[in-house]
Amino acid sequence: MKKVFLTMTMIFATMIASAQISALTTLNVEDEADGKTYNVTDNIGVGYQINESLMVGVTRNGEENYNFLGRYSLNNGIWATCIYNYAPDSEDELMDRLNVGVGYSIKVWRGLHVDPNYTMPLKEDEDGGREGSFNIGFSYKL
Repeated sequence: MKKVFLTMTMIFATMIASAQISALTTLNVEDEADGKTYNVTDNIGVGYQINESLMVGVTRNGEENYNFLGRYSLNNGIWATCIYNYAPDSEDELMDRLNVGVGYSIKVWRGLHVDPNYTMPLKEDEDGGREGSFNIGFSYKL
């Protein structure tokens, strides 16, 4: 039993040592009566780089809701993403809360990246359309 525990500990330590952790956020711009406000803390989160191509993470979406995300690197900084909007009291189906998108990482300084991206929901709205959104994200690889 001790050998199994030691082996599992070594495997887990190796996985952590070879992976990177990233701090993630998205710039939110809101129009108000006295002008525009900029906020980078509404969608703050953390990502775990499993290997060179795959990152999984969680971000806070507002006060009580969370987004679980997966990001797959395609080529030369281009990546595809899938985001699941988790709401604890929601009765929506899985497809109602999934968004997909594509983005590009631009290295600014050391571990700091600017990540412009476009995401859109998988479910159509009442009019049969899917209105996506363009976002400016920031990530810092620790």
